[in-house]
Amino acid sequence: MAIAGRTHTPQRTRRRNGLGEGPPRDGASGPARPEDLPLSEDDERCANERVESHLYLVQHVVNQLASRYPRHIDRSELWSAGASGLVDASRRYDPETGVPFARYATIRIRGAIIDSTRTRDWATRSLRRDMRTLSEERASFEQAHGRAPTTEELAQRVGMTVDEIAGRESAAATANLLHLDQPLANDEGDEATFGERIPERDDQLLPDASLEHQELLGTVRTAIRFLPEIQREVVERYFFGGELLRDIADSLGVTEARVSQIRSEALNAVRAYFAEHFDAVPNVPAGAPGSRQRAHYVERVADGSDWRSRLTEGSPRDDAAQAEQDRTAADAIARG
Repeated sequence: MAIAGRTHTPQRTRRRNGLGEGPPRDGASGPARPEDLPLSEDDERCANERVESHLYLVQHVVNQLASRYPRHIDRSELWSAGASGLVDASRRYDPETGVPFARYATIRIRGAIIDSTRTRDWATRSLRRDMRTLSEERASFEQAHGRAPTTEELAQRVGMTVDEIAGRESAAATANLLHLDQPLANDEGDEATFGERIPERDDQLLPDASLEHQELLGTVRTAIRFLPEIQREVVERYFFGGELLRDIADSLGVTEARVSQIRSEALNAVRAYFAEHFDAVPNVPAGAPGSRQRAHYVERVADGSDWRSRLTEGSPRDDAAQAEQDRTAADAIARG
């Protein structure tokens, strides 16, 4: 690049340890070899031996740093990051520099752990720094006055407004991660994990509710199977197929009013059978026509099925979308 008639030559990177490396990463200073140089077979063997003989350094550094992090930080994740740093150090180490490997590896392990936690931290470094300042000032005030400071007093000590403190505390709270296996104690002293105290909302994961829905769906499918052919087709197409009564009527060559009547007769029959097995099922209107046919239908379904066959009929399908549609249709048929 020419500037004012002179040729500018890019400045060479300052050599460090005689190897021409640039500035180190956090805590990663020390004797090293270029990363892009492949290791010979002997160097590879020596690197593996250094890792095996210095693996204890990882736990030593983890123990030193663990106090800096909150309890929800998984110590095994710190150890894994430190182990990666040890492997990296063993491959980059240059014994000709005369610096002991343990000293160099300790710095690399420490840097790898710090880098790893920073990349996983949802809070910015400035937010963490501000929260440490607030914590230190609270502790200092409590020691001097024997009580916790008010928000106004704390704001005056750190040179922030009350709203700024509230904003930082809110941001820090949303950035904290909670482990489901973190132990928590209640007022009675009983200890349980955080995950055990969260109520499950998904019926599929609750044994009682899942079994109830399976039986409900199986009972609906069984009841539909025993319907007369024309009623079975209308119910299946309307509730499970999502077709309009008008389209069903056109394909059957009847009026829409007739299809609606067939649907009502089928629902009355199914609900008459359901009333014997489930609560909260709408009663069939007392004056509804076809009471004799319904009684005969209920008798046929009862004779042709039992609770085992109904559970089998209600087995969940592999297609999650279709299974959810079946559940919705079953609820609509059974409960109106």
